[in-house]
Amino acid sequence: MATLGITIGGAVLATGGKKIEDPTSPPINAKSKDEESFVKDYVKKAADKVQGK
Repeated sequence: MATLGITIGGAVLATGGKKIEDPTSPPINAKSKDEESFVKDYVKKAADKVQGK
C-alpha cells in the first residue's frame, strides 16, 4: 500500500504545477505595419475557424 501511495503521490507532484503556454509563431516578414496586422488578423481568423469558433 505504501509503495502504491508513494508512486501515485510522486506522479501527481511531478506532473502538477503551473502550465506554461508558449504562443510562439513563425516571424512575419511584413513590409509595413498594415501588412503585418492583416497577416496576424488572417491567421487568427483561420485558427478560430479550425477550432470551430
